[in-house]
Formats: sequence, C-alpha cells, structure tokens
Amino acid sequence: MKNLSILSICLLTAAGASAQMSAVKEAERAGDIKDARALIAPALTNPESKGDVYTWYVAGKKEFENFDNLYGKKALGQAVDSKDMGSSLVQGYEYFMTALPLDTVPELQKDGTPKLNKDGSPKMKTKYSKDMVNSITGHYNDFLNAGQFLYDEKDFGGAAKAWGIYADMPGNPMFGKSAPKAPADTVAGQILFFKGIADWQNENLPEANKAFERAINLGYKDKQLYDYAMSVAANLKDDARVVEIAKKANELFGKDDVKYMSIIINDLIIKEKYPEAQSLLEQAIQADPSNAQLLNVMGVLYEAQKQPEQAVVYYQRAVEANPEAAKNQYDMGRMTYIQAATISEGASNLDQAAYNKVHNEQVVPLLQKALPYLEKAYQLDETNSDYKQLLRRLYYDLNMGAELEKLERGY
Repeated sequence: MKNLSILSICLLTAAGASAQMSAVKEAERAGDIKDARALIAPALTNPESKGDVYTWYVAGKKEFENFDNLYGKKALGQAVDSKDMGSSLVQGYEYFMTALPLDTVPELQKDGTPKLNKDGSPKMKTKYSKDMVNSITGHYNDFLNAGQFLYDEKDFGGAAKAWGIYADMPGNPMFGKSAPKAPADTVAGQILFFKGIADWQNENLPEANKAFERAINLGYKDKQLYDYAMSVAANLKDDARVVEIAKKANELFGKDDVKYMSIIINDLIIKEKYPEAQSLLEQAIQADPSNAQLLNVMGVLYEAQKQPEQAVVYYQRAVEANPEAAKNQYDMGRMTYIQAATISEGASNLDQAAYNKVHNEQVVPLLQKALPYLEKAYQLDETNSDYKQLLRRLYYDLNMGAELEKLERGY
C-alpha cells in the first residue's frame, strides 16, 4: 500500500509536469500575446517546469515577437501600447538570460546513446542559445527606444532596465562574438546618465549612484550629470563622494558655477584645514570679487576660526552682493546676534546697574542691527525652521510682543 502511494505521487508529479510543458507548447503556438502569457505563467513558477530551458525560451520568444509586432505597427503610424512594447523587449531579454545558462543537452549518437568526451563525461551542446543570442543582439539599438518609450510612460524602473541592458550588452561574455560593438564613450556615458535619472525617478538611489559614477568615469561631460550625482550621493549620506564629484566638476565647470568650490572649501573647513581653505578662497574671490557665495563661505571660514569681526565683514559683503539670498541675510543676522549674546554673557557677572548700561548701549544696538537681516531671511524662506526660531528669539529679546504673536500665528 505504501509503495502504491509513492507510485501514485510520482504519477501525479509526472502528469503535472507534462501538463505544464503542454501549456508551454500551446503558448508557443498562440497568436495573441495575452493568451501566450496566461498559458506560460504557471510554468515559470512550477518546480517541474521552471528548470526547463524550453519554458523560458518560449516565454522570451513570445515577448520578442510582441515587441516586433508592435514596433512594426508603430512604424506604420498605427497607435500602439508603448509601455507594453517597451516592457516586452525588457521582459524578453530577462527570460532569455534565465534560459541561456539552462541550455545544455546531451549530444546523441545515431543510435540514441550519448556521445562522450575523452574523459568519459557526456558531450553537451546547446539547442536554443544561438537563436536567443541573435534575438537579443539583433535588437541592441531597440533597447534605446524601449527605454524612451518606458520613460515617457513614467515606467522609470523599466526605462532604467532597458538603458542598462544597452550599456552592458557589448561587454557581456554570454554573447561571445555576437556581442555588439561598444558605442563611443560619450554615447555610453549619455545612456548611463539617462539610466541614472530613471533610477533616481524610481527612487532607486544606489543604482542611480552606480550609473552616474560609470558615466563620469567614461568622461561624459554634462554639468547636469555632476549635479545629479552630487545630489544622489548627498541623499545617500556619502559626503566623501559628494566632495570627490565636486572636485571633478570644479575642474570642468568651476569658472561658471562656484558651488563646486564652495563644497570643496566647506569640506576643508569641516576637517579644520583652514590655511588650505583660505588659500583656495582668496584665489577664487580675487578672480570673482563680487561672488556672494564665495564671500559667504569666507565668512563661514572666519567664523569657524573664531574670528567673528572678520566673519561679519564677509557676511555683510555677501548680503551686498546678493541681498535676495536668504542664507546671506540669515548668516549676517545670526552672526550679529551671536556678537550681542557674547557681550551679554560677558557682562552677566556685573552688578545690575553696570549690566543694564552694557545691555542698553551695546547689546540692544546689535540686536536691532540683526533684526532687518533675520526678518528678510525669513521673508525669503518661511519654510526654514532655523530662520523662524532665531527670529522668534530676537523678537522676545527686544520685547516685540506684537511681532512675535504675528510670527507664531503665521501672518
């Protein structure tokens, strides 16, 4: 009875596998892609059929056929589902890439017995690999178009895959001599840039980071590439990578955009490499003396070295150079407020009369000096919590109750 049960199980398993493979054969004959997908879907996960190369070969073949059919219609001016078209090419590629490692079958003699190698092992051959490789490589340039179709349909993950396939195919050893010729570095770099943007849109920052890095290493010189790459690295909390990119970008675009120099110098300030930072800043300011961003950074440098008087000089110059930059206004007001607070703290041990004199003659004038800068900063950027918090404290210190209430109420 026990043996009969085992036999029954084996028969059921064989029947299940046979049914799945029959469905795969029916899918290969299906004329409609929806029917083919429905027929083959169970076989892709069934333990008895998912290890068979034929399953994945048919799945990939039908997707490539669907792409060719839709692309042909589009070329004739007919309306097609662009997302389905692009997805078919990517999905077909993925199915074939799963199939290729499975495509080994014994080479047989005329009598049906296996041919043997000299060491006695069975001689193996492939059955579908040539067809699959030719389909993939023959559609090489179509992956560019597929990426654009998918990106336009806001399928950013699919677009990133398509452009990634295009970028990687020339160097893939699985394609051997059939691998397409690698495009020029400038072209490959541009496609990797597009891939990185798609990954970024898809919120896949690690993949975006890799794509941007590859594009930079290929020498693709687009300012947006470096800006995106720095933004992604910053979001990944990779400060060293941000500075590394900024240094490369500064060599290419530093004359027209000082933000790269600012990033480099801020990094030196954080590392307390003040002489090196000051030398770079002085050279930059000499070349562009009215650049508000550089002047502001010089203020930061002096503040870091505990030289508030010099910091105020440069913060003031930054405000004069660009009064519409909220940070310039804020830093000038903040530094002035700090000066007032420092004086007030230093007078805290004096008797009340002496303290009042210092407060009225030195502290209050500085607080009043800070007021217009902090109000302007908050006016320019009401979303910044630091700006609001310091302005709140200043209103309190100056006994400006009405203004404080308006600030708290948001009008």
